[in-house]
Amino acid sequence: MQANGQVTTSEQPSQLLEACQSFTPISLAEMDRVKLLDRFDRKFVLPLNQLPEILSAASIHYQILMIDEHRIFDYRTQYYDTPGFRMYLNHHNRKLNRYKVRKREYLTTGEVFFEIKFKSNKGRTRKKRILIDRPDPKLRKAEKKFLKKNSPYLRKNLEPKVLNHFSRITLVGKASPERVTIDMDLKYQLNGSSVNLPTLSIIEIKQGRSSGISNLERILREQNITPFKISKYCIGSVLLNKDLKYNRFKNKIITLNKLTDDIRNTSVFVGP
Repeated sequence: MQANGQVTTSEQPSQLLEACQSFTPISLAEMDRVKLLDRFDRKFVLPLNQLPEILSAASIHYQILMIDEHRIFDYRTQYYDTPGFRMYLNHHNRKLNRYKVRKREYLTTGEVFFEIKFKSNKGRTRKKRILIDRPDPKLRKAEKKFLKKNSPYLRKNLEPKVLNHFSRITLVGKASPERVTIDMDLKYQLNGSSVNLPTLSIIEIKQGRSSGISNLERILREQNITPFKISKYCIGSVLLNKDLKYNRFKNKIITLNKLTDDIRNTSVFVGP
């Protein structure tokens, strides 16, 4: 375990590590050909113990990101929102043309990016980001300028909200411009409270166009795993802030609880 509480690669289940070894590696420089900052995406959730089987079946179709012999990487994300959680509520209320603002630290490489994600009314996700030199929560001059240029929000109206740690596997399609991220061991912190979801995994398939089922989606559907709309920021906010409006997320929380017992004891759990 690292000092920041992240699970290191050596602590991941052996079956998962073995499944990752079955992929042909791809370098970060090679992977840049599939950045897909402007894309369509679909998400899936499943118990972590199902992931090795899924990965083994997918290894013929994908390469895996490898940096310095690592194939599983640790991330830390600081989300920002207004004092009244406007960005969260826009998502909850299904508002189109919505934003997320965050700082993401790549703990394995040490890089830090300030990022703005925009979800259009056409279902397309666009991400813009700049490399910054500090992971601290304060928004500085360069971030202020970038925020003003690429969103309707101003620095003075935003404050740090949910802090999220997770581990990630990144895959790249061999025969198609496709990128896949697999997030697991999610940890959330907000205002001194915390919640961990160590037995849940979230798969996101990112493609440049919306048509067509990817090889991984075909594998998932064969296992009766269907698309599931989920926001790591929104779920973390719901689980750690009992005062937030969350009625449209109730069914999602109940579904997640059927996959894992991690959230059963949280203060807002609404399932049976």
